[in-house]
Amino acid sequence: MFRIIGERINMTREKIREEVWKRNEKFIVAEVNKQEKIGATHIDINAGGDPKKEVEDMSWLTKVVSKTTKLPLVFDSTNEKAIEEGLKICNREGTIINSITAEEKKIEEILPLVKQYKTSVVMLTMDDKGMPSDYEGRIEIARRMVEFLETEKIRQDKIYIDPLVRPISTEPNQVRFILQAIRTIKQEFAAVHICLGLSNISFGLPRRNNLNKAFLAMLIEAGCDAAIIDPTETGMINALFSARAIAGFDEYGIEYISAYREGKLK
Repeated sequence: MFRIIGERINMTREKIREEVWKRNEKFIVAEVNKQEKIGATHIDINAGGDPKKEVEDMSWLTKVVSKTTKLPLVFDSTNEKAIEEGLKICNREGTIINSITAEEKKIEEILPLVKQYKTSVVMLTMDDKGMPSDYEGRIEIARRMVEFLETEKIRQDKIYIDPLVRPISTEPNQVRFILQAIRTIKQEFAAVHICLGLSNISFGLPRRNNLNKAFLAMLIEAGCDAAIIDPTETGMINALFSARAIAGFDEYGIEYISAYREGKLK
């Protein structure tokens, strides 16, 4: 199963931010339904429109989203208080905290929530030295953190590693390092999931949709099994199911056929 984490409920987007601050429940409900209808398996909630209001906004958003859908939620924040506010309101099977890093401060803030609420967690490959730009740096942090989280009784299948996508417009070798890291992680930790923020790859370039879809297909072939994406983006779901079938992760194309019959392929 590929986890399609719908990214549209994100208050860094101007339109979402405006409608949340208006407390426009109808608008948010429509955004959730649109993503679920096209195939989202999780709904991401990012209430980071204003740090001073993030906890309050996370509370309102979680209440609206959780009564709109039965899909598991992904609490996407750097603020542990906002994450906990969401978890208090809705912590259902499949809930994910996004995210933790190998930074000591982040471990102290986020790990207790993962353990208390028994959620899955996205682990970013960065530490107190910063964000590595090469393959070796990503792998070293991934290995260290998986082993550490296991000592903290977090099972591998609860861990989502994010090798951190950088834009090819500024760092053209990044895709090669990311794909190499994904293959190594899946080889060494078979139960661990790989989850990426897809659209970062195309930042600063025209016709970003073309690049996003091509990158998604490459990620799937390498072993990625989750992504934070806009599932309503033109052709995105087509690319996902097509790539999984061609790469052999969808035996006999059963998922592809089901998606076609459900009207998800356009």
